[in-house]
Amino acid sequence: MNSQSFPFINLPVRTRKPRTSGVTMVLDKHLGMHEAMDLVETAGAYIDIVKLGWGSALLYDVEILKSKIQLYKKHKIKVCTGGTFMELAFEQDKVDEMLIQAKKLGFDAVEVSNGIHPGMTAELKQKLIRQVVSHGFYTLSEVGKKLTEEDSAMTIQDRVSEVLADLEAGSDKVIMESREAGNVGIFDENGKVNTELANCLFQQMDPNDIIWEAPKKEQQVWLIHQLGRDANIGNVSPSEAMSLESLRLGVRGDTFRDNLSDATIVYLELGVGGALRAQRRDDIVVVVDALRASATIIQCFEQGANEVKPVVSADQLHGEITIGERGGEKLPGATYGNSPIEIQKQSFKGKSIVLSSTNGAECICTSKGESNKVLVGSVINAQAVGKKALEIALEQGKNITLLAAGRNNLPAIEDRIGVTEILKHIGSPIVRGLLDPHYSKNIERDFLASDSGMNLAKLGYVQDVIHCSNVDISQLVPCYNGETLKLV
Repeated sequence: MNSQSFPFINLPVRTRKPRTSGVTMVLDKHLGMHEAMDLVETAGAYIDIVKLGWGSALLYDVEILKSKIQLYKKHKIKVCTGGTFMELAFEQDKVDEMLIQAKKLGFDAVEVSNGIHPGMTAELKQKLIRQVVSHGFYTLSEVGKKLTEEDSAMTIQDRVSEVLADLEAGSDKVIMESREAGNVGIFDENGKVNTELANCLFQQMDPNDIIWEAPKKEQQVWLIHQLGRDANIGNVSPSEAMSLESLRLGVRGDTFRDNLSDATIVYLELGVGGALRAQRRDDIVVVVDALRASATIIQCFEQGANEVKPVVSADQLHGEITIGERGGEKLPGATYGNSPIEIQKQSFKGKSIVLSSTNGAECICTSKGESNKVLVGSVINAQAVGKKALEIALEQGKNITLLAAGRNNLPAIEDRIGVTEILKHIGSPIVRGLLDPHYSKNIERDFLASDSGMNLAKLGYVQDVIHCSNVDISQLVPCYNGETLKLV
């Protein structure tokens, strides 16, 4: 950042160039040199990539084009060709020639898309990605179609598979197509968020690998609210670059309250994808696996355990006392299953336990970063864990994530109830995230009627389900240090 004009005003810390997160990509349609100079003088510090839209690079006088590229690069801004340009070079079988000339002109980034060419398959696009990488360019690929009817025909899995394949082929970032109007991809024809699609994409890929095209202010606000100030945002108008940075730093009304000194922001997240986002935000995380890992872990400490070590793989389940479960059933070779009622009958005084469960253990392990704390909570210790999370967050100046472990990468009603019960004990939070709270009038009934509850009842664990639905029967709060869980 440039030297501040009001250095006594504190601003949030932003990543610095060259950024890998919090990237702002500006769309330059046809700025003249004087306009480009004005842009970099005022907002150059906040822009990471300038894309010369579509095939517009073909229309410049060569000397003007070279001067503009050098101007941007002087301000540590990558300059990228448009994806339609690559599709035209592909159509004319001139890709190598185009890349050699782009290098001579000074371009240091190239976009590869298949948004409009009817014959460019995803496989051909990935071949082009490898070709661009071999020429030494910072490589951007794009997923999505420019025609609404073609884009809407893409399934969620189509998009996820293509993103992952593009990254495997060598893309530095993948652009999620929404066009200049912001009306395809994760946005509908009116520019409103398709939350179902967005949630699925967030769960199945790392959002930090994506540059989300979001030309409209309300779209940018939504992404910042969901992914934090360091969301990667593209298709930004040159005149809006400073506006976007203002939104990131909370010096505009739409995000101002998020940055108040006494603001408590609580993200409601889901699964391993949510755990990764919480870890990157450095949040205080409360992992909620209501049926049954949270209750089982808490019960181990009620029975006197010194520590519980969560492990992701069943192959890691080694120790004097082991607890293992998949799909509700006890793992072969484990000492006990993931059953709080069974654990109630044991004495674990001073013992170390190793635990592996279907979802909860992985969520706990994934949530831990370098400096954040990860707590285990659910209905049974909702008040205690809610108050403790708030206390730590205020003390350390961090946000909170209430993380529902979920079932098969989808929200589970019992976890949503657990998150909601904890949320009641976190003052007056600013709530963000795609997970909806669920205020239950009869928690036991809702737990028994849930998919997990019915599966556990079928397996003979009805009493476990009932136990896990009891509110505030424990005051214990387990905390994960990156190796083991111990009581706070």
